[in-house]
Amino acid sequence: MNILIPFLLMFVPVLLVFGIIDYFSYRNWTSVFTAFNDEDYFRAVSKLKQAGIRYKTKSLFNQTSTPMFGGNRQAQYEIFVKEQDVNAASHKLNSKKVLKSKGKIQGDGSHGFVL
Repeated sequence: MNILIPFLLMFVPVLLVFGIIDYFSYRNWTSVFTAFNDEDYFRAVSKLKQAGIRYKTKSLFNQTSTPMFGGNRQAQYEIFVKEQDVNAASHKLNSKKVLKSKGKIQGDGSHGFVL
C-alpha cells in the first residue's frame, strides 16, 4: 500500500501531460483514412503527398502477434489532415483506387477505410 501512493504521484501527472499533448497536437486535424495494412497506408500517404496535402498519422500495432512468433503483424494507421484540407484529401483518396482490394467494399475490416 505504501508503494501505491508514490507510484500514483509519479505517473498520473505523466499521463495527464501526454493526454494534453495528444489533444492539442490533433485539435485542428480531422481523420480522413484508416488503413489496416502497410500497403494501403503507403498508397494513401503517397496520394496525399502528390497533392501537396499535409498529414499526420497515428498508428496502433498489435504486439501480441508478431511474424517472429508465427503471427501476422497487425497494424492500424489513422491519417489526419487539416480541417481545411478534408474535402481535397477525401477527393484525392477516392479519385483512384487507393485500396489494394479489388471488388471489396471499403471498410470491410481487412483493408483501408475512407471516412
